[in-house]
Amino acid sequence: MWIVDLDNKVVHDLTRTQYECHIPKIPKDRRKKIFTEIGMQHFLADPMNKEYRGCRFCMPDYYEFDMTSIFKT
Repeated sequence: MWIVDLDNKVVHDLTRTQYECHIPKIPKDRRKKIFTEIGMQHFLADPMNKEYRGCRFCMPDYYEFDMTSIFKT
């Protein structure tokens, strides 16, 4: 199962959680659950969700660093 952090726009994999993910700190009302891998892939591939990315600790295959965030003030 996957948890989507709606505040930070990050998807976490609950089968490979790491300490750095801080999943218990995500408020229950700001979570979205995805139950299948295909559903998670469709969620990340959807153009409406283009700012969502995989967690760099538990989902490194789906993590992309946003280079434009460096230049934001």
